[in-house]
Amino acid sequence: MQDKKHISLQANLGHHFSDASLLHQALCHKSMGGASNERLEFMGDAILNYTVAEMLFQRFPSLPEGDLSRVRAAMVCHGSLVKIANRIGVADVLQVDQTYRVEKSKDSILSDALEALFAAVQLDAGHETAKKVIVHHMILLLERKEVDLGKDAKTALQEHLQARGLPVPTYSVLSQGEPGARLIEVECSVPKLNIAIKGTGASRKLAEKEAAAKVLKKCVAS
Repeated sequence: MQDKKHISLQANLGHHFSDASLLHQALCHKSMGGASNERLEFMGDAILNYTVAEMLFQRFPSLPEGDLSRVRAAMVCHGSLVKIANRIGVADVLQVDQTYRVEKSKDSILSDALEALFAAVQLDAGHETAKKVIVHHMILLLERKEVDLGKDAKTALQEHLQARGLPVPTYSVLSQGEPGARLIEVECSVPKLNIAIKGTGASRKLAEKEAAAKVLKKCVAS
């Protein structure tokens, strides 16, 4: 027997669970001990990234690869997921020890729980159902303009890293190119993730943007 809050969550999510144990596990933080939502979150993160990538590929056929990566990063970042989690009422039913309910970790706990819910939906009813649920909420983000799609790759990368608790990337000029036909080569690096990728452009700014877009793509995929 499920209480009104769990019933409301499922209605807002867009899926009613046949296996209620999956729902409860997705909403159980590791601080409670026993079976937590960590494994489901791991799976949900992969499902979310693939589904959003496919959705953007189909909905924006003329959008370049770098822009697709930037938009996907904005849509699957912690901030966007927290908006969805708050909208459907995750906080009302989340099982977490009170000592973990601190402001600095609240958003991360909510976004992780949402990813776990997406995985639980797939295990309960298959990929097409999970895809339908995810796409519905992602389209709502777009329609309500709750995702800033105007950010360039450098800004999107910085915010993505900060949301993961990582330091901002560093940029270094590797070469200035030949006079008259100058292409500047820049390296963008994120030491904590052991990532260093080069980009080129007619100016340092353009080279940094290209490098940042490549790093962002790798970060989102990892």
